[in-house]
Amino acid sequence: MLHIEIIDDATGAVVQDDTFSIIKKPKLSELILVKVLFVGMLVIIAGFVVWRVMSGTVIKKQYEDIKIAKEEAERASTAKTRFLANISHEIRTPINTIMGMNEMVMREDAKDVPKGYFMSVINYSLDIRNASEALLSLINDLLDMSKIESGKMNLVEQEYNTEELLRSIVSMIRVRSSQKGLFFDVDVDESIPVRMYGDCGKIKQITLNLLTNAVKYTQKGGFSLRVFMEEKTNDTCRIRISVKDTGMGIKEEDRDKLFTAYQRLDEVKNSDIQGTGLGLDISMKFAQILGGTLTCESKYGEGSEFVLTITQKIVDRKAIGAFIERQDHNAGPYKPRFIAPEADILVVDDNPMNLEVIKGLLKSTKMFITTAMSGPECLEKIRYGRFNMVFLDHMMPGMDGIETLERIREDYPDLPVYALTANSTAGEDYYISKGFNGYLTKPIDTVILERIILKHLPSGIVQVTESEADDEEITEIPEDFLWVKEVEGLNADDGIKHSGGIPAFIMSVKMFYETIDDNAGLIEKAFKAGDLRMFTIKVHSLKTSARIVGATGLSKRAEELENAGNREDKDYINKTVPGFLAEYRAFKEKLKKAGEENGADDKPLIDDDMLRDGLDTLKVVIPQMDAGSVEMILNQLSEYKLPDDAAGVIAELNKLFRILDWDRMEEVIKAN
Repeated sequence: MLHIEIIDDATGAVVQDDTFSIIKKPKLSELILVKVLFVGMLVIIAGFVVWRVMSGTVIKKQYEDIKIAKEEAERASTAKTRFLANISHEIRTPINTIMGMNEMVMREDAKDVPKGYFMSVINYSLDIRNASEALLSLINDLLDMSKIESGKMNLVEQEYNTEELLRSIVSMIRVRSSQKGLFFDVDVDESIPVRMYGDCGKIKQITLNLLTNAVKYTQKGGFSLRVFMEEKTNDTCRIRISVKDTGMGIKEEDRDKLFTAYQRLDEVKNSDIQGTGLGLDISMKFAQILGGTLTCESKYGEGSEFVLTITQKIVDRKAIGAFIERQDHNAGPYKPRFIAPEADILVVDDNPMNLEVIKGLLKSTKMFITTAMSGPECLEKIRYGRFNMVFLDHMMPGMDGIETLERIREDYPDLPVYALTANSTAGEDYYISKGFNGYLTKPIDTVILERIILKHLPSGIVQVTESEADDEEITEIPEDFLWVKEVEGLNADDGIKHSGGIPAFIMSVKMFYETIDDNAGLIEKAFKAGDLRMFTIKVHSLKTSARIVGATGLSKRAEELENAGNREDKDYINKTVPGFLAEYRAFKEKLKKAGEENGADDKPLIDDDMLRDGLDTLKVVIPQMDAGSVEMILNQLSEYKLPDDAAGVIAELNKLFRILDWDRMEEVIKAN
């Protein structure tokens, strides 16, 4: 408001008195809304500038870093897969040699070998085989995990015999359960179809993983395998496989880690149990690939139950009926499935040891085995030879197996060629797609090797021996040996299973009897001398020998002493050894009938000249340490009834010969 008042100076009168209203209108730039909009625009512009700077520098850099990290992770995964494939080849190659050479040792003829020495060698060979199989199992677990992670694990479906699948699983676990003294119950639904279609390999591996864990983590009691058919339609059935044990069980807080790769539960308590921690994770992945489920119910301290549920196609609806468990053991010494002296097989491998292994494994078939150590040498020998089939190593320097095969197929499209590979990450489809007839993994499985060869040899040059061997197989203990079933502390049925048949069992019992005095003496000597290393070695050997003849209790106590020796627990050893040796030596009386045939009254009486010739010859060959001649002469003299003084000398020489104590043998023979 503006008030104007005019006053006359002279009179003081108000001349004018007016009031005016003044209104000032704001400019556009002075409006509040305009100011707010302006500030908002500034904020938006500033934000945009910051975003452009960030996206052009920081965010872009982070994106590039993530992209690089992703590429590095993919390269690392690819490198890991390649590394595992390569390490598989590198490790499997020496394992192939170890297992192959060990198999050849076990096949050697024991005719001219001292019995005690032969038994020790066989015991060591069994340990080598078990250790090699354990190492091979670890490698297979790592490779399976690699294939799963790389997405290369697929179904390999085929028709299979249900009963044979279950028998192969049960027979593999039965030996392990017997070794630990655990019960192993098998219950199979009689209505399950006799033939089905599916990936039996993965079903077998899952079941074996579950059963192997049951053996590992169960110390008392045992476990069971139950196979039932939950549902059946016209062409499919749902199978439920359950493995239940009385082991330590699983803590509630560990359930989430149960199916996690590389995780092992209760590490402190299970520190002595071998394994990679991959078995259950692989089993779960396999179950998912099969379209099934794998679940676990467990109570800590009481045991666990794992249940695999899968659906399989039915090929033959006929029921398997009562499941009959048979042991897949050889009856006595190894015998080839066939003999084919006119067959010629070419084996190509850059490793000379692998060539020796295959030649040794096929020696009994009497085939002519030609070898080559490179692709060019293989092509050269095929060009000038006539071969029934070829085994070709995949990984060779220079010209590898696939390149070599391509050259072979140019001129010999129908020649059977099988890949030899230590890399199990590639399946059969891969090798068939490359032109091979199939493949054989290292270590070599002799049964599969002979089966493959037999499939491709002309019938006119093959003499099949399997049926003849079956006809000669002894299925019952001979009458004159039935007394062994009554021996306290010895289970004949277990002995037959562990020995590999009745003939081997009888031989094992006789060897066990004959070596009691010597082995007990060596164990006692090492014990009294405080030689823990030798003591542990000897009780370890006895552990295996006792198990082979079915003396499970003695074997278990030997194992406990072996463990005590390994941990240098002298207090336990000092307290246990006297009773242990007494128990071991008690078998000398229990098994005395095993040695009665050596002193049978119906033996002819030896004449003086023959006895003197035998003793004189021993005086010559013993100082020369000629084991073959000594064994032959002692065996010949043992076939006769000897005078008491001579019988004592021969018995003493036999005893010393079993432990190859040449110095004492020389002293004894010189004194007579």
